Amino acid sequence: MQKIIPLLTILITAILGFLSPSFLPWIIFIVLLFIVYVLWHENKKGFNPQSKTYKALEKIKKRRMRVENNKHKHINDQVDYIEEVWGYTKEQEKIIEKFVDQRAYSEMYNKLTASLLPQIITLIDNCNAQGQKGCKREVSRRLRELTDLMKDEMKKKKSKTVESFETTLEVYDRLLKEVK
Repeated sequence: MQKIIPLLTILITAILGFLSPSFLPWIIFIVLLFIVYVLWHENKKGFNPQSKTYKALEKIKKRRMRVENNKHKHINDQVDYIEEVWGYTKEQEKIIEKFVDQRAYSEMYNKLTASLLPQIITLIDNCNAQGQKGCKREVSRRLRELTDLMKDEMKKKKSKTVESFETTLEVYDRLLKEVK
């Protein structure tokens, strides 16, 4: 049906153009608008699967993305609060920015959000309430430990990626040898 519509419009345009040539520019304009509308409507449609399993998988994928984004926002908010209230050194700022951008916190998310970052935030708030007397070293030490932990976590994530890549290459090599 969709392939017949353009042919019918061409035929109707030709017949109307033959019967009344003075209206031919208007007819062509209307037909062009119709064709543009049909093409726009087809492009807008896109891929629309009907299977229940695909729809269920899409729901799961969207839910996971929403959870990941919420985790990212939560950690980002805590890190931004510490930066705003206390501040980081340039090196710490680079490490933390890389850590959050790479989302290298996947394995230690609960430890970070439930323990480490809230403890540092509480320590900073208490320190600021005292006028930063006698606690600057403790906050600096904790921030250094946190950035060291973040460095280690980024190294672990990078080594896992390299390991999985190497494993995949080994599997492909073995499959190729078996095929030959």
